[in-house]
Amino acid sequence: MLTNTAIADTQDQSGEITATTIAIDAVERQHQAALHDIARLVETAQISADEAAGLEAETIARFVAHAHELELRGAEIVDTALWAGYEACAARQRASAMAERRRHPRLRGLSSRARALRERQMCVVASARVDAEILRWLRLDEDDEALEARRELAAAGLL
Repeated sequence: MLTNTAIADTQDQSGEITATTIAIDAVERQHQAALHDIARLVETAQISADEAAGLEAETIARFVAHAHELELRGAEIVDTALWAGYEACAARQRASAMAERRRHPRLRGLSSRARALRERQMCVVASARVDAEILRWLRLDEDDEALEARRELAAAGLL
């Protein structure tokens, strides 16, 4: 059986392409580049692991704060020309998603980005039937929570 591991509301984001999402994507790319720079400094022994941990925590905190501010007041805190570029990029991506839906009628409602995301989130789960004897064997004087976890693993064919 094929199942999707994503939360339902994150599966199709093609209708949510806005200047804010483009701006947050740009900030996230900068954030990832900063984290890669920190990792490179550790690899070349220019900073210690403790210093790197502090820098990473600071970088993540700045990213989260900046993304939050963009969500709340994006057009107000970003340069006007840069925000206009984000809006133009969002319009292009929305137009591209619409064209993609027209080209592939079976996949209406999904942009190529959303389809790629869905494919990465899919996994194969084997269905299985677990009889009472196996469940008794799994009990082994464990608490009910552990038994339930083992039941789920066994039902998925992972035990």
